[in-house]
Amino acid sequence: GIGATAVVPVWPAAALAQARPAVALQAKSDSLVLRANAPATPIWSLQGGELGFKRGEAVEIAFGNDLPVPAVLNWRGIDGAPAAEPLTARPPLASGGRETLPLPLRHAGTFLCDLSLLGDGQPQPSRARALVVRESEAIAVDRDEVLLIEDWQVRADGTAVAPGIDSKDTLPAHTINGRTSLDLSVRMHDRLRLRIINGCQRSVIAIKLEGLDVRIMAIDSQPSEPFQARNSAVVLAPGGRTDVFVDVTTP
Repeated sequence: GIGATAVVPVWPAAALAQARPAVALQAKSDSLVLRANAPATPIWSLQGGELGFKRGEAVEIAFGNDLPVPAVLNWRGIDGAPAAEPLTARPPLASGGRETLPLPLRHAGTFLCDLSLLGDGQPQPSRARALVVRESEAIAVDRDEVLLIEDWQVRADGTAVAPGIDSKDTLPAHTINGRTSLDLSVRMHDRLRLRIINGCQRSVIAIKLEGLDVRIMAIDSQPSEPFQARNSAVVLAPGGRTDVFVDVTTP
């Protein structure tokens, strides 16, 4: 105890006075194109500023619920933040409600924020948001890209069905970063960091990068001993996140 007391830094008053980064998030009605050449489908989403920060920052999240049902934010992978725990420290926020919650970001990594804890059986499905906490010292890569993959069940009339509702008369659809398809252009000898996120409600997914050397660097926001992905494929459970490095060595 004496030793721990001795190493506690004495922060300057100016540092304590600095304002925390603040981000406003609103749960509200939205629309998204779920199939190519089809009209946009009504959904719910978390709208607001970019969720990208540095390790060690303490963020203030101003959350507003503009949905017709209660909502709660689910921060996947954020540990050591009791005040942000959904359904325990944080009860559901009523329709029209507003609240502010502190979010200390002690660890770098790829995280996920969604409304899925109360999402089953709701009138509409909802989108997730990626949260990226970067290392204090930048890692040398040429591109750092988030690939957020989500699944949807769509009726013949174009409406989407929320999880927990009978979907026997629907067809599946997938989006990546909110689009029906995504192209990434790279150059020879580029090194990419891909933050692959399974934002699907129920499905396990597999991503295969044919003909490329894929090296896994982190799993579910925790760094791992780097290793080669077998057959250049990555498998993710719902809510799972895997950071991979890809060296582009062929045309």
